Amino acid sequence: MTKKQFLITLIIFVLIVAVVLFFIFKPKKQETPTTTTEVQEEVIPQKFGIPLTGWELIEDTVRKGDYIGGILSKYGISSQQIHKVVEMSCDTFRTTLITVGNLYTIFYDTIIDEVPQAKIFVYENSKMKYTLYDFRNPDTVYINRSLKQIDTITNTASGIIEYSLWQTMIDNGYNWDIALALSQTFAWTVDFYSLQKQDWFKVIYDEYFVDNERVGLGEIKAGVFHHGGKELWAIPFVQDSILCFYDTLGNSMRKTFMPAPLEYTHIGSRYSHARMHPIHHVVTPHLAVDFSAPTGTPVYAASDGTIVIRTYGTGAGNYVKIRHNSVYSTVYMHFSKFGKYQVGDRVNQGDIIGYVGSTGWSTGPHLHYEIHENGKKIDPLKFEPPPAEPVDSIHMERFNKEKRKWIDDVNKIKLPN
Repeated sequence: MTKKQFLITLIIFVLIVAVVLFFIFKPKKQETPTTTTEVQEEVIPQKFGIPLTGWELIEDTVRKGDYIGGILSKYGISSQQIHKVVEMSCDTFRTTLITVGNLYTIFYDTIIDEVPQAKIFVYENSKMKYTLYDFRNPDTVYINRSLKQIDTITNTASGIIEYSLWQTMIDNGYNWDIALALSQTFAWTVDFYSLQKQDWFKVIYDEYFVDNERVGLGEIKAGVFHHGGKELWAIPFVQDSILCFYDTLGNSMRKTFMPAPLEYTHIGSRYSHARMHPIHHVVTPHLAVDFSAPTGTPVYAASDGTIVIRTYGTGAGNYVKIRHNSVYSTVYMHFSKFGKYQVGDRVNQGDIIGYVGSTGWSTGPHLHYEIHENGKKIDPLKFEPPPAEPVDSIHMERFNKEKRKWIDDVNKIKLPN
């Protein structure tokens, strides 16, 4: 190899090595981190389920002398469309009925001759319900009654009785309807007419809110009432698709009424707000059921309770009133004679409290039978008392599991100092 060839070979070798070293030690290009920008979906505000984009609103109150036709015509609704609203009104869906003081809202997007042209009219029937009238299609009127967005909040209450349940609720800042619901839940186990000082209660319940305003009481969830030295529990449990309250052993807290408190031949007169009186021949309410039966037919206590009245009344004849609990009482009229029980006596379902007769204002032997619920007379034939069966053995494992949860939750509630 000549000297010239050697130099050429050396140069080529050096170039090759340089190229290899360049690629080996070439600095890597730094990757620029990519940032992902989350695109937040725009939340469009709504009112009564209607997106507010593109709408102008007028909110007002129904005043004395206002009627729906007058309000609608004031905001450009034609007489033909108002007539359609009237035609759609019926006994079960009164499209034209509005009440002084209730709120309404006009949705409009056009003004003609300085008059906003209503496209949607919403009338608030109550704090929880509203009726929407849609006039966007000039040939038809769409009317729909809906519920507002209702938020359910679970709360707790507790108190120690000093004077009464009602006073305890007031003293602790609770709403009165909680006391009513509590008395109905424990109606069969707690005698609210004989509460003792230092009796106490704990309860879990739901409340309903619309636009952060309380609009009503929901369900009593569970609770305990310490009364007469005993802890009386209300444990909710669904059995055969029916929700009832049970004690810790699975016994129903409610006792049923007898379908009728005697053996009768036929119903002589039903519950009515307008009945021709058979003696006075004037139309009067008859908020009871008359069971026709022979004189001397035994009449039974429809359910457990205490006799609070046993006397003679001009129209009622010989009659008895039984208080079953703080919610229910029953009245039995026109006895030929009373049973052995006196005022203040405790009677059990099926005990004989009297015998059918025709005393007082009566045209023949029958029993006049009333059921009072919270002091109001209700129809005995439509009264549906809750089932009184205990938890079935096949459900006891599930009941005991759910019971433990409710007891733990209620026990976490602290009594006021």
